[in-house]
Amino acid sequence: MSMLSLNIGTQQVQKQSLVITPQLQHAISILQMNNLELEKHLDELAESNPFIEVKKVNSEQKQRINLDFPQNSKGSGTSGSFLDNLLGERPETLIEHICKQIRLTGLNEIDQSIAYRLLMDISPAGYLQCNNEQISEQLSVPVDAIEAVIQCLQSLEPVGIFARSLSECLALQAKDRGEYDVIMQILLNNLELLAKGELKALCMIAECSVDEMKQRAIRIRQYNPKPGANFSHDAVGTIREPDLIVQRIGDEIEISLNRASLPSVRINLEYAQEVGKAQSNEEQSTEFVKNSVATGHWLKRAIAQRNQTLQRVASYILKHQINFFDQGIEGLRPLQLRIVAEALGIHESTVSRSTASVLIQTPRGTFPLKMFFSSGLQAKENDEGVSARAIRTKIKDIISRENPLKPTSDAKISKILSDEGYQVARRTVAKYRELENIKSTSQRKRTHKLNELMEH
Repeated sequence: MSMLSLNIGTQQVQKQSLVITPQLQHAISILQMNNLELEKHLDELAESNPFIEVKKVNSEQKQRINLDFPQNSKGSGTSGSFLDNLLGERPETLIEHICKQIRLTGLNEIDQSIAYRLLMDISPAGYLQCNNEQISEQLSVPVDAIEAVIQCLQSLEPVGIFARSLSECLALQAKDRGEYDVIMQILLNNLELLAKGELKALCMIAECSVDEMKQRAIRIRQYNPKPGANFSHDAVGTIREPDLIVQRIGDEIEISLNRASLPSVRINLEYAQEVGKAQSNEEQSTEFVKNSVATGHWLKRAIAQRNQTLQRVASYILKHQINFFDQGIEGLRPLQLRIVAEALGIHESTVSRSTASVLIQTPRGTFPLKMFFSSGLQAKENDEGVSARAIRTKIKDIISRENPLKPTSDAKISKILSDEGYQVARRTVAKYRELENIKSTSQRKRTHKLNELMEH
């Protein structure tokens, strides 16, 4: 019997690992900024780096440059407060808070797309300022569908968001607290009378006593007229310009950066040389100039990389969703982050970051880029998948052709879809059938017989 020998010693092993340096974290943060966020960030950096000039296309004046040489500054010129914020937890914005909830609502792909479009029109206070007819035209969906999504969004937290008026905002909160009775309804529909202090007029309309009306007025003071104000707000909709512009020429898609809102950086080398000569006898100052200029050059490269990545990702997404230009969101094909990442040879998180808050202007209107992602059901020979909306349409078509006296069961529908190459479980068929407000086989058969009796 051989003995197992144990040798204890030191070994060298080569191993690749990614070190998340502050500079890499900085590059990642730049990647996920939209044009407006990038502009604000560059303004902050320019305050601590006197050799960075932030240029805006629409402005003849350069951004304010801090020309006072910071005698006691150290490091690369990136402010310590920025690194502290980067390494710490960034406060959640209202948009991020709502997006998390939208994913949990159970809305189908079409309704989720409508929700993301509506999200563009939410104000910092949490109010919805939209034109349903315009959105209906942009997305090629009925106004009723938009209103239904608004009703769903009004159930999200914080209570009162997506209201179209102060009265509706307070009404949502009253309903949530179980305080929305007839008197409260009349009070909220006549807030202008309350503002004027005309309680007697309100009491006459509500047919109640002054004390009862005062009680409702006291409750209203406990409500929040600006439910979104407690969050950090990132601009999404019409209050800022789009980050990208897409043009369609036949079957070709052209994606361009919106130079009107995209800031650029210039390194003031003349000033750096001047300061360097003046401070040449101070080693610390010379090092500051060197690091600050190096930071400026690195920043230019990081922005160029961000712009290139954004264009590549957006170009792939819009070419994939070319049917959107003709059909609206009904023409959206399933598309997941993973598919884009694999096609472009980049990491999935890079796709996620670069599309997080980007707006893209299309011939149909301006939309958040993430609206063009859609989950799907996998088909046998199609890694891309088949959109849930398309499956629901197929289910409706199958049922519309059935024999009313022998309705097609969910299991049979599953088998038909399977024969066509789509793996859809029976319970999934049942779920989509219910979402389309289609009754079960027994209920459909019973309804048909009842209709026949009524006709005769």
